[in-house]
Amino acid sequence: MRNAMTRTRWLSSVPLGLLLLTAGLRAQAQDEAWKRHMEAASAALQANNTNDALFALGNAMREAEKFGSEDPRLANTLTIMASFQRSQGNFVEATSMYLRALSVRERALGEDHPEVAATLDTLATLYQDDQRLESAEPVLLRALAIREKVYGMDHPSVDASVNRLAVVYDAQAKYGQAEALLRRSLETRERVLGAEGPQVAASLYNLGILLHKQGNLADAETLLKRSWRIREKHFGLQDLELDRSLNGLASIYMQQGKYSDAELLLRLSLSIRENKLGRDHPALVPVLSDLSAIHAMQDHPAEVQRLLERSIVIEEKTLGAEHPFLVPSLNNLALAHMKQEQYAAAERVWKRLLSVQESTSGREHPGLVATLNGLAEAYQKQGKAQLAEPLLQRSRAIAERSGAPR
Repeated sequence: MRNAMTRTRWLSSVPLGLLLLTAGLRAQAQDEAWKRHMEAASAALQANNTNDALFALGNAMREAEKFGSEDPRLANTLTIMASFQRSQGNFVEATSMYLRALSVRERALGEDHPEVAATLDTLATLYQDDQRLESAEPVLLRALAIREKVYGMDHPSVDASVNRLAVVYDAQAKYGQAEALLRRSLETRERVLGAEGPQVAASLYNLGILLHKQGNLADAETLLKRSWRIREKHFGLQDLELDRSLNGLASIYMQQGKYSDAELLLRLSLSIRENKLGRDHPALVPVLSDLSAIHAMQDHPAEVQRLLERSIVIEEKTLGAEHPFLVPSLNNLALAHMKQEQYAAAERVWKRLLSVQESTSGREHPGLVATLNGLAEAYQKQGKAQLAEPLLQRSRAIAERSGAPR
């Protein structure tokens, strides 16, 4: 008892400033330790050393816990750890940490703070990556409501929230809700930024693509034409922003059977991508594919062949010679050779296509039926019926087992 009383008298005799200094030094030491661990994690991540990064982040988390349940350093550490787990495909762990970070910020800042809205956005992107769109929707609705309350209806961050939510509705095929949000965004941008601004062009493009998806080709065409005009005015004829409008409009023309109009736009798109990205860039492949499809529909097999051969060279350089993404191009190239009665060339392509399909999908995949039939026909056209018959037998067997059409 006497020792306790002595200890109490000693503590009461210590100046308050010294006690505060001691506490401050301890807090400073904790902060420095946390910073060291965070810097170590950053260095490990830059070196792509995931084990060291996880170890350092774990140490940083333990230090951050000492700061208290409402400290922003704890929220920041949780967010970074969650992002790391997300990058490793550990969505359950990442979700738990994002939710903890959200809870810390709600307690520290209030439930309607902009940083809470930003954390909700991050959580929603995780749900989207994990195909949990039904979970992303209410999270983004709450983020939008917070920003509307804090900033008003016309603030850029509110507009950004509107567009994020529209993306999720679109992905869920809730086209009515998505369209309403995209029209709201367009109206806001026109009123706040003027009718000819680049962001208005982006809204016109987004809405046009959505209407095209719903089959409203006439209105989609009008919107995409206006988007094209605005982007050309701001960026010129050789800009990747313009390229997006061109491809959206070309897709509509293809669907309408306006092949000459579609080809004109796709040729301009190809020129833009070649000039901006290089002649061997993988972004050229979809344009070359669309151009080849236009010429296939017009029965121009020689031009189809030329376009696909160029596309395949790029695909091989980017993906490798046995990648499954080559299957559509090889199939269409073989058909182009068959159309031109180049049966030996078609045989070589069919064989290569068969090899790619077997190595990536297996020898019993239903997708082999059409390839086997195509190769058999190429043999028959060359008078090699003895080589065609085993292929046709194999094709029939796969079709019977899988239910695929012969």
